[in-house]
Amino acid sequence: MNDIVPPSAGQIGRSLPRIEARAKVAGRAEYIHNLRLPGMLHAKICRSTIPHGHIRHIDGSAAAAMAGVHRVVTGKDILAVIPDPYFGPAFHDQPILALGKVRHVGEPVAVVLADDPKIAEMAAREIIIDYEDLPAVFDEVEALTSTVYVHESLERAFAEADHIFEHVFRTPQQMHTPLEPHVAVAEATKDAVTIHSSTQTPSFVRTEIARLLGWPENRVRVKTAFLGGGFGAKVYVKVEALAVALALLARRPVRVALTMEE
Repeated sequence: MNDIVPPSAGQIGRSLPRIEARAKVAGRAEYIHNLRLPGMLHAKICRSTIPHGHIRHIDGSAAAAMAGVHRVVTGKDILAVIPDPYFGPAFHDQPILALGKVRHVGEPVAVVLADDPKIAEMAAREIIIDYEDLPAVFDEVEALTSTVYVHESLERAFAEADHIFEHVFRTPQQMHTPLEPHVAVAEATKDAVTIHSSTQTPSFVRTEIARLLGWPENRVRVKTAFLGGGFGAKVYVKVEALAVALALLARRPVRVALTMEE
């Protein structure tokens, strides 16, 4: 083992313990995933099982009837508190919950709010969604010539672009896989909201949530803690917008925590 260089010799070669090391190894470090608030509801998401399609009908009656379920929420409910519920890091094209159609497998369509996360999860499985299947695109090269439009016309986008670049780009698959999944807990009143989030970019989350709500940023507070990993997966808005919308609807704190599979 190398000898530790004394402080008087300078900083190079000096071993400095991490400030949070003792709290982490003792299990005292704070993570948003472990946060619990009085009266908090747990949200579980019912997701699309098809890649592209119109939503004909959502039947949440069986889920809503289960003991311990507070309510079932769909995209139409979100409109009551956020009239324009679209967000995204570059383009605002992601609805908080699907409206009218779904655009990929796994897109959030409905949510169950319950006092217990296990009850919420069981109830979410009872939601029945009737779809009208639409043609889908599964390859980015195919998308260049496909007549299937998931978002908007390619010709329109080209016509409105300032510059068009044509190149071939190749990149390997990436998977961030932090040990702590995405999680956000929102507390909302009629004129302020506090978001506890495992985000890497709290300032961006604050700006985007304020935009969605049409509020000044001083009415939105974002709090974070130690991150159980992130690696870029926890930048921008992920589950925070959904947590805020649900908290406004329920008038209680709401926790949205994804599983590793999600």
